[in-house]
This record gives sequence, C-alpha cells and structure tokens, in this order.
Amino acid sequence: MAFVPLEKLSRLHDGYQKAVTVGRHNLLLLQVDGNTYLIENRCPHMDVPLSQGVQVPGGLIRCRAHGIEFNLETGKALGPLANQLDSLKKFTLVYDGDQVGIEM
Repeated sequence: MAFVPLEKLSRLHDGYQKAVTVGRHNLLLLQVDGNTYLIENRCPHMDVPLSQGVQVPGGLIRCRAHGIEFNLETGKALGPLANQLDSLKKFTLVYDGDQVGIEM
C-alpha cells in the first residue's frame, strides 16, 4: 500500500473542506469541531456532492439538496429518513509527518 497525501496538517482548521479524487474515489476531507474526517463526496440519498453541503456544529454535515444531516462520527443520517438511508462511506485517515492522507 502507498501513502497518498491529501493536505498539510497546518492547513486544517474548523470549517476546512476540500474535495479530492484518489483513484476512482471522489472524497471529501473536512474538519468539524476539531475532528478531521474523510468521507465519500456524495449524499447517499440522491448522490449530491457533500462538498456543496454545510458543516454543522456537533460533528454534522447537511446536504444542500434536501437538508438531511449526517453524523460524521457514525455516518448515520438524522431525522425522519434516518432508518431508510445508507450511512456515509468513511475512509481511515493516515498521518505521515506534517501530512494527512490515505493508504491506497
């Protein structure tokens, strides 16, 4: 496996959001409430890119299309559709020196 750097740690801050493509994966690197996440850049409801979504305090991201909020820790949707939607696809971050990335 090879380390693929995504961003320098010094650039991360609350509200940070960056869409990246690694291989065939469209991903979203983001930081909310001091926690960094890497998720598939699509809402499981209607495939809208979550890079166009809004970060919400409490570790959430809200899809712009229908306002569905997802918990970034669990990947689960909140609200009335919670049990009907797939969870967000999450990826494990890897840290190497001053970089955050992913192993591919």
